[in-house]
Amino acid sequence: MKTKFFFLIGTIALVSSGAALAALTTDELTRLKSSGLGEDVIRFMVENDYGNVDRVVRLKEAGFADETVSSVIRNDLKAGGEAKPPAPRPAQARPAAVPVADAAAIMQTSAKVRIEQYWVHGEPIVQNSQDIQNATVSLLQGRRLKIEWDESQGKGNLFRGKPFTSPFYWDLDKSDGLYSVDPKDNSFTLRTGYSHRGRPTADKSHYWIVNLTPQSPDLVKRIRESLPE
Repeated sequence: MKTKFFFLIGTIALVSSGAALAALTTDELTRLKSSGLGEDVIRFMVENDYGNVDRVVRLKEAGFADETVSSVIRNDLKAGGEAKPPAPRPAQARPAAVPVADAAAIMQTSAKVRIEQYWVHGEPIVQNSQDIQNATVSLLQGRRLKIEWDESQGKGNLFRGKPFTSPFYWDLDKSDGLYSVDPKDNSFTLRTGYSHRGRPTADKSHYWIVNLTPQSPDLVKRIRESLPE
């Protein structure tokens, strides 16, 4: 009788779990598992119908611990703004648009680049940073900055965590800060604002800073012109 009882309890648990897991697709669950996220966090997402898989995977790949990712998920659920991505609209027949990443370059130059990712927990904390000595920086149509480098040449003074992936995209937003550092070497700094949209992902708890020293003095001028009013 005890064996039958425990078998029945196990069956009920599996059925309940299967019903809950339907909230996320198999591909999404596989992505979460492959990112190194613990099953306790994955189950918490399932049980609370939290569907922003992209956000969680980005955090995990950036090097955050499961406890930090869980805190972010809980805050999102409290705020009610990240629990479930908006449902896709029905596709409409229209000419295929050229992806922004493949748009024509307005200008291109070589540059020294430092990419910094910050986490705001009281005082800002550098989560990761990387120096790139020989990058190619392109300003693309559609207000997108593209930074690419040869990853085979080394990680380049990596502060912590995993090296950033080339190419690195920055969608210029009206809330972004643009600050000249030294006119003599054309250096300047870009900082994501709290309302930054697109890439890189930023919010009130995370922001990015990119320090650039380009060969061409025109880059900062073109970026300033491209920033939305």
